[in-house]
Amino acid sequence: MEPVPVRCRIPELLDRIGKDQQWLADVTDKGPQKISDYCNLRTVMNLRTAKLMAHYLNCKIDNIYEWEWQQK
Repeated sequence: MEPVPVRCRIPELLDRIGKDQQWLADVTDKGPQKISDYCNLRTVMNLRTAKLMAHYLNCKIDNIYEWEWQQK
């Protein structure tokens, strides 16, 4: 079995701190399209990016995605 992200929580985490995706793109220097790709699971971020996002979203890395265990 392996963990698979099933939902990105960035939009709700941004809502919680009163910020938007453009703000996150600006502070992380990732660009609005890349943030959108993360939010819509078109791209799954690497560990370094997840740590950066967690820092600005004031959460733990594990809180960025909802995960499910799936068979390989």
